[in-house]
Amino acid sequence: MENMGHMVEELLHELAVLPMFSEHIGTFTLTNYTFFLLIALALTAVFFLVSTRRLSLVPKGVGNVVEAGVSFVRDGLCVDILGSENGRKYFPFIGTIFFFVLFNNLIGLVPGALPGTGTIGVTVTWGIIVFLVYNSIGIKKNGLVTYIKSFVPSGTPMLLMPLIFLLEIVSHFLRPITLGIRLYANMYAGHIMLGIFTILVTISIEHLTPGSAVTGVLAFVMRVIMHGFEVFVAVLQAYIFSILTTVYINGALHASEH
Repeated sequence: MENMGHMVEELLHELAVLPMFSEHIGTFTLTNYTFFLLIALALTAVFFLVSTRRLSLVPKGVGNVVEAGVSFVRDGLCVDILGSENGRKYFPFIGTIFFFVLFNNLIGLVPGALPGTGTIGVTVTWGIIVFLVYNSIGIKKNGLVTYIKSFVPSGTPMLLMPLIFLLEIVSHFLRPITLGIRLYANMYAGHIMLGIFTILVTISIEHLTPGSAVTGVLAFVMRVIMHGFEVFVAVLQAYIFSILTTVYINGALHASEH
């Protein structure tokens, strides 16, 4: 039990935000999570570079994957929710969100790597960016006064208007926080579970007995299953973050109709 407790402490230490180097660049410190965040950023840039240069009438190899990914987000997400014109107009922003989150999530499943989405500071920051973008879109499209009025649904009784407006404002400003926490919690919890099963396998090997062998095999099987499940979660969380972004943009565009 003491050995397991020590391993759990090491796991939590590995998942903590730590500086990569002792040297600082001014006030900037490159952390372990920032390092993999930059790798995901580079992969996202390469993905879109490939999507603009290698697509053809009959795509092959990487082009097939790229076109399938782009079509899924552009047509199956943006266009379906926002319509053809707005869907294509806002696809660059929503597509970047989807693939950036996806690559960050998937990188974290590589042994020794960490997901950029594994810190709440990063995910809430992305939520704030989404918040600022869709509100800017709504104000630009509808005007500030009309946009603010949209927080109170038409037909609301006069006496309830202040209360409804307050509730809508609070709900509205909670969006970036809930966006960020949802993504962070799912990714962090997944890595904790993977780490726990890895610890169980390690302890079973170190203290090999017939009973521990069974525990080790079961833990290994669960580790493999959980790893596959985390791939699904990585894609799902990127999709959820992107679809909520799209829904918020759609609501902002049609604020005058509320």
